Amino acid sequence: MPTTTTTTAAVGTRPASVADALDCGSVDVDVDAERADAGARDLDARPEPGGRGTGALLVTIVLVGIGLRIWRAGFGGLSYDESFTALAGRLPLGDLFAHLRAADTHPPLDYLLRAPIARAAGGAFALRLPSLVFSVAALIVFALWSRRLGRAGLIATALMAISEFQVLHGGEARMYALLQLLGVLALVVADRWVRAPRSWHAAALAALLVVAYLDHVSAFLLAGGAFVLPGLRRDGESWRWRGAVVGATVVWAVAWGPTFLGQAEHDWAGWIPATTPAGIVRAVGGQVTGVDGLRTLLAVAVVAGGVALWRRDGRLGRVWLCLGALPFVAAAVVGAFTPFLLDRTLSLAAWGPVLALGVLGEVLIARWRLIGTALVGALLVAVLVGTAGFLAVKRYDVDLSMDHLHSVVRAGDVVATRPSRYGALADYRIGVLGGAPVRAAHVPGVPDTDAFHVGTAPASGRVWLLALAGDHRRAPGYESCAPTWTDGVTRIECLRPLER
Repeated sequence: MPTTTTTTAAVGTRPASVADALDCGSVDVDVDAERADAGARDLDARPEPGGRGTGALLVTIVLVGIGLRIWRAGFGGLSYDESFTALAGRLPLGDLFAHLRAADTHPPLDYLLRAPIARAAGGAFALRLPSLVFSVAALIVFALWSRRLGRAGLIATALMAISEFQVLHGGEARMYALLQLLGVLALVVADRWVRAPRSWHAAALAALLVVAYLDHVSAFLLAGGAFVLPGLRRDGESWRWRGAVVGATVVWAVAWGPTFLGQAEHDWAGWIPATTPAGIVRAVGGQVTGVDGLRTLLAVAVVAGGVALWRRDGRLGRVWLCLGALPFVAAAVVGAFTPFLLDRTLSLAAWGPVLALGVLGEVLIARWRLIGTALVGALLVAVLVGTAGFLAVKRYDVDLSMDHLHSVVRAGDVVATRPSRYGALADYRIGVLGGAPVRAAHVPGVPDTDAFHVGTAPASGRVWLLALAGDHRRAPGYESCAPTWTDGVTRIECLRPLER
């Protein structure tokens, strides 16, 4: 007969006090009883509308989400961050690690994943393709997992499908789409573990954390939440779960820790503002929409939805609190002392707000069917319109200037970017995708520039200088060789050395 140790909150019940609520994992540790009672008194034991109609609706929602992500992956040229990723991916392996240590704050995994595409001079869509795959996979996994939640799952899946944040970063050639997928997979594993622990759950968690650690430093947020999930439990499965977190962290410390310490010596993230109430609202509500007023409303609704989830399903509520809410709290605390709090930094927990909103929507519909349905419908329409509007009009700030450079630069010209740290913009989009061979160049008398000579033709004497629109510094020793072009964000001057 198994030995049972019982702590503060019984399985499948809501906490009796605030202290219980703060204990992410106080549960009955009788594993056999846990498995036998895995479905009792939870959201999954009370399915909402089902059948073929619900399945068809879920498929439609997922297809809409996939369509939005494909649309996103195909719009505009590469941003500065994407260009940086592409150029880093073209470096030899040894040089890549040294480059990241000196000029970045991120681990190497995303750069390694895109390196073959970057070395083949892949365009914007090709470089974004891995992110598109990861984001679509995250949506499909979440949709399949949330089916058991009935109406709440449908609403949450719909929000994830059309979320501006999910769509934007799901089609960006950066590391955030993989974080979205890893966060959803961690949710699925943790949800199964709190209901019926198996030894493979800890192994799966360790694998997910190792990949997350090598993708982005925000993996510490997921690791912290996973570590406290067992709460005060002292059974073997709980220690195995905690050991998985510790083991994955040790792997990261050995594999990337020394480089991370070198990266920390620089201030590449200094532009990130310190934590403020408005910043917290942007981080939480921004996981769903970029519409300012709606973000504030949604941030409040997420809290209400989290409370409703906890009251209706204690075990899933604990998973949501530890893996979907605590990362936001931890990021806000860290951001009060060092630049950290951004919406995309929390991609691993991006499923948390949409799940809470889905549960809140289900509660509203169950209590006031007509009003609740109208509110949920209005929210979905507002989010979809915001996302579609973003996709229809948004372009990166340098898209027009890159198009202009493509139209005017000829072999023998020099392309220069000021300040030099923005050189990646032109280096990949003109220097690599332009088709002509390039070599590094120097522009005398024009400091703080990154420059390259286009083609193998003799120097033409023309220098095309790309700078911010507000940068009106003169270039002594040069005369204009074409009218200055500007789109209000950037400006392009044609400079030619004065005859001596």
